[in-house]
Amino acid sequence: MAHIPHTRRTNGRYVFQRRVHYRNLISKPVPLALGTADPKVARTRAAILSARFVRVKSSVDAMLEDGRRLTGPEIEALFRNALEAELTSYVHSAYENASWSSSVPEVAAQEAEAYRIIRRPDRHLGLTDQDRAELVARGLGADVPAIEDYAQQIRDLLTDAVVAKRLDAIGAPIHADTIAVARTHLIRAAASACTRVQRVFDDDIMDAADPIAALMADLGPPATLPKPVAITEPVVVPITPPIDSQFQVYDPRPFSAAIDDILTDLKTDGIWKGDLRQQRRIMETFAWITGDKPLGAYNHLDAATFKKGMQKLPARFYYGSLTEGAMSRPFADVLAELPPVAPADRRNPKTINRDLSTMATVARHLATTSWKPRLPGTTVMDFSAGRIAIKVDPNIDTRPPWTTAHLEHLFASPLYTGGGGALKRLRDAGRDRQVWHDAAYFLPLLWFYHHSCREETAGLEVADVVTDHAVPHFHIRDNLTRGRDGEMAGEKRGARNRKLPIHAELIRLGFLDYVDAIRAEGHVALFPELYVNEEKRGGAHFYERAWQHMVDYIAERLPLPMNPAGKGPDIHSIRALGSSFYEVDGVNALMRADVMGHAREGTNGKHYSKRMATEGLDVVLPERRDFIERYVPTITGNIEPHPIRLLPLEKRSRVGSGITRKRRSDAGVSRTGDGGDR
Repeated sequence: MAHIPHTRRTNGRYVFQRRVHYRNLISKPVPLALGTADPKVARTRAAILSARFVRVKSSVDAMLEDGRRLTGPEIEALFRNALEAELTSYVHSAYENASWSSSVPEVAAQEAEAYRIIRRPDRHLGLTDQDRAELVARGLGADVPAIEDYAQQIRDLLTDAVVAKRLDAIGAPIHADTIAVARTHLIRAAASACTRVQRVFDDDIMDAADPIAALMADLGPPATLPKPVAITEPVVVPITPPIDSQFQVYDPRPFSAAIDDILTDLKTDGIWKGDLRQQRRIMETFAWITGDKPLGAYNHLDAATFKKGMQKLPARFYYGSLTEGAMSRPFADVLAELPPVAPADRRNPKTINRDLSTMATVARHLATTSWKPRLPGTTVMDFSAGRIAIKVDPNIDTRPPWTTAHLEHLFASPLYTGGGGALKRLRDAGRDRQVWHDAAYFLPLLWFYHHSCREETAGLEVADVVTDHAVPHFHIRDNLTRGRDGEMAGEKRGARNRKLPIHAELIRLGFLDYVDAIRAEGHVALFPELYVNEEKRGGAHFYERAWQHMVDYIAERLPLPMNPAGKGPDIHSIRALGSSFYEVDGVNALMRADVMGHAREGTNGKHYSKRMATEGLDVVLPERRDFIERYVPTITGNIEPHPIRLLPLEKRSRVGSGITRKRRSDAGVSRTGDGGDR
């Protein structure tokens, strides 16, 4: 009887048997009973199983190939690349001729101890008591804290992702086993670099054309990999901090290169919201004033340098950017061209404090990475310590309020009684006079009767105005109109989120009809003309288009209140006027806070009084409406309501100047002085 391949007979019955090879065992036979004593049946079944075995073996071989171990040339490539990268960092620092250059071997010696310990098996959790005892026995007890810090850096930096990139760069397999093994080889390479760099100032190394190659000369030529090696990734081992660096890891990036990452991180964490142009400008100014040094080269003196630099700039200064304008040139050169700052032109201490607070936030963020101090528990970049103590002079009102008389003049202007078209709305147009409805018409009314802030009101959306309730009202809340880049913004703090009943005078003058008209046009913003400009939006745009002309109109008829510093009232001063109406006996302090959007005070107000939750909107809104109308005087009774009329969007809220042009004293007199016709 012919032999049946891959079978044997046991007790007269056939058994199929193949040998399986494992990585950790030479081989192992796998028997499988064919369940027959008939050679014909056994041959058929054995043939089927043989075919199946070949297919399974091919699949297993493929899996094993994907998960194979590192080869000798691959290990050597990993070692050499990491060794060269680490040596490059050391040699660069040593030959930089900086204050720390001579200390490179000393620093490398401490790092070498950390690498030697951390490369041992089971040292992924750090130094053991035995490790510390050995260091003390060798006379390195004083260096133990530094060595432990270096060991922590090694573990933090050599993440799986970093090691995987190094494996990918040489075309080696990437899986859990090779990553673990490769990490050890990278640590070995760094340890070797720390030992070799002790000779960096020896004569033979100093005389070598390529000191890095000289330090690696004993390794001979590298082994050849199956495919070319192209290592373009950054150094995966820690960059040695200069001896006088105050941070654990020396980050060589200039400060300006980290600005985008800082903005993204702080916005993602919810620490900063909305438009971050101001924060960007402050960080760019810091980089400019301090010389845009590597992140690792900064120290505590730079916080003071930034503050002093800001104080040397006038209040009105055009910074430009780091690529154009003033900040594209050295700070010292720009400063040398500026005249001494006069007292009246000095930057407001509050502005200095704002910039310092912004940089304090940046420093706290970087304190977990690039600005992590060498000494735990210390603060290197302390911007908060430089804040200026603001002395409040009780005799100076920083924002003089409007008086009722001033706003009566505004509400009696042609803007509300009938004026010309765009750019002539503060002037009487005679028979052709007309009233137009837009932000210029309604915003001053809303500010006076509801005391809301500039941006709260200018940034209202149509959806924020509720007209189908028994008490029409608007909801001040975060919305997309006030935000940028698809983010919602608007609430300065939680108390600012509030619902205010629309004053009867606004309803009488057609505000609800205006809302319907804007809705019919398909706009989201209630005052869309204020958001056509991407740079200046909302209240800032309204100030340029309309408000400054309104102030001139009022000032021509009634002197404006001024503080000793020469500052007059602004838009926010209307809110101060509104709050003053409640400064009388019997006012409910909680209701006043809710209307103004102020945080409540006292345990009762903060924790117990919750009328909106217990009584509901149908009760609270009429109460707030009656409260406002009881204390706020009605000063617009002279205004006649008009059907809603809208200018083209680009012409809305462009009121123009209302100042009367004075007749020249020499009008009608010829330049020759005789006054006659010629």
